Amino acid sequence: MNTFRTISLITLLILFAASHVRAQTVTVEAETGGLWFSRNDVRIPNEGGTRFDMIDLIGSDLAPYIRIRASVRLFERHTVRILYAPLTKSGTGRLDKDGAIIFADSEFSPDLPITGTYQFNTWRLTYRYTFYDRGPWELGAGLAGLIRDAKVQLEQNGLEDRDTDLGFVPLVHLFASRELTGRLSLQLDAETLAGPQGRATDAALTIHYLLRDKLSLYTGYRILEGGADVDQVYNFSWINFVPFGLTWTF
Repeated sequence: MNTFRTISLITLLILFAASHVRAQTVTVEAETGGLWFSRNDVRIPNEGGTRFDMIDLIGSDLAPYIRIRASVRLFERHTVRILYAPLTKSGTGRLDKDGAIIFADSEFSPDLPITGTYQFNTWRLTYRYTFYDRGPWELGAGLAGLIRDAKVQLEQNGLEDRDTDLGFVPLVHLFASRELTGRLSLQLDAETLAGPQGRATDAALTIHYLLRDKLSLYTGYRILEGGADVDQVYNFSWINFVPFGLTWTF
């Protein structure tokens, strides 16, 4: 499904839900900006594979991204939202290893350039209950379900191999907003969970400016961090984002 069709589907779903329930507000949010990797360690398979730094292939330079989110607020304290966040980065480099690089079911040479692709597309459904909304503060918490479409791929002189993963991850959602002035507010929005086999965190600290009634801009800092350490896969990454977003509430 391409990006335009996905955005259209998300918007239609939210509008449909809002028209059939007692919705107070509907919000559509578009975010773009730049991202860069601080960490991306890979070993596939976890036992027998070669551990390498994916950044040596895809680089740590700034790359553009986009995220689309829509939400509906119900009965004053309940919020349901949908997020679509595609992420793919590719590049070519060399891996400084003494012997063959074992990845998935193939062996790659350390003496020749390798093209690497890292993909982490996600769809997310979040529920939040606002338990405090008084004065300048709004605080909420809830649960989220993330569907990931992940891929790590290597190519070298016609040899190509990849590891893909389509799976579900439950997360805990936390939200805090503090109004600073009549037009300016600070927000913390995080979804995270950790366990013996891995962890995942998507957290953002952003400052929002109200341009006019129901339309605002925001910027700040976001991280996407986590990974898995299981029999088939070892992969942990840390991705930094500088977001620029537009929020429309109606």
